[in-house]
Amino acid sequence: MRIALFSEVDWPMVSGVGVTRVRLVDGLQARGHEVRVYSASYALPDGEAERPEAHRSPSIPLFLYPDVQWAFPRLRDVMDDAVRFRPDVIHVATEFSMGLAGLKVARQLRVPLIASAHTDYERYAGRYGMEWLLRWGWRYLRWFYGQAGRVLCPSRIYEEHLHRRGILHTGVWGRGVDPREFGPRFRSEAYRASLGLEPDDLLVSYIGRLAREKNLDLLVDGWQELRARHPRARLLLVGRGPLEEELRRSGIPGVHVPGLMRGAALAAAYASSDVFAFPSTTETFGNSLLEAMASGLPCLVAASGGVLEFARHGENAWLVAPNRRGALLEGLGRLLDDAALRRALSHGALVTAASRGWDVIYDRLLQDYEMVIARRRGARAA
Repeated sequence: MRIALFSEVDWPMVSGVGVTRVRLVDGLQARGHEVRVYSASYALPDGEAERPEAHRSPSIPLFLYPDVQWAFPRLRDVMDDAVRFRPDVIHVATEFSMGLAGLKVARQLRVPLIASAHTDYERYAGRYGMEWLLRWGWRYLRWFYGQAGRVLCPSRIYEEHLHRRGILHTGVWGRGVDPREFGPRFRSEAYRASLGLEPDDLLVSYIGRLAREKNLDLLVDGWQELRARHPRARLLLVGRGPLEEELRRSGIPGVHVPGLMRGAALAAAYASSDVFAFPSTTETFGNSLLEAMASGLPCLVAASGGVLEFARHGENAWLVAPNRRGALLEGLGRLLDDAALRRALSHGALVTAASRGWDVIYDRLLQDYEMVIARRRGARAA
């Protein structure tokens, strides 16, 4: 199968969408499929070459979220490239300029179209004071998704959210985790020592986007209160995003902001922690939470959004009321104080992660591709 993927958010930007895109391409290519990715332009990391499947369009930083590039696709260039690629299906993974380019290519080439919804725009709008956009935004999204043969959601919870907004032709394209990449065996005492930790000291980690919508203010603001009870504990905030420099400059005692980590370093950051804190309420799935579970971490989780697809209170995570500083600190304090609870949640987390391999997820996605292709062939025959 030949698959053309259109997305503004793309590698090397680090986000759930960007990481999912890279894994999707690698997974499809490993199964013998050909993929071409049409995306915005991003600066490449030092020493890394461009991915061969990428076709980049000119772009500028998005004014509200500079890490995201807003693309200005040259439609003729994109169309010419797509004609040469000859896709069997077009997958649009974002809903704006690159997504619109994907719609136009699908119409021109008469290729079936599938869309995936990754972002809870309602919750993001609330975080950035833009609730006034929602009425117009949903009218646009209903039109946009209406062009696709199917709209894929990361979780059944977000699928139900789309149903309530009148988008009904949906399916679920879930997320998995690779046990070869994350696991307790990557725990590193040398890594912990580099943070000034003794063997019995506790390390709390958040790993993900360092951005306003992740609710990090609740976690960071209350950290000094927690440290009064656990003076040797450390808080690690791993990732990249608009808040990175602000967090680094804050100089809060016991808080480390090492920046972006990949590969073996990322696996060690997860596995070397004692608790994973995930206060975000804007997730449509929660990739980093599943990676933390695969690393054997007891996880403190805000009980909101797509994480509820797989996070179960007292079984594989400790759920707390969302957007409440007191509930977050009480739950985190409970985990820091109770080693037996941490061990029980760690066991449950590993069981959950082991049940969410990628093979079944790719099988279902390919079935969705084949379904929209078969529908288009049936319509042509009719």
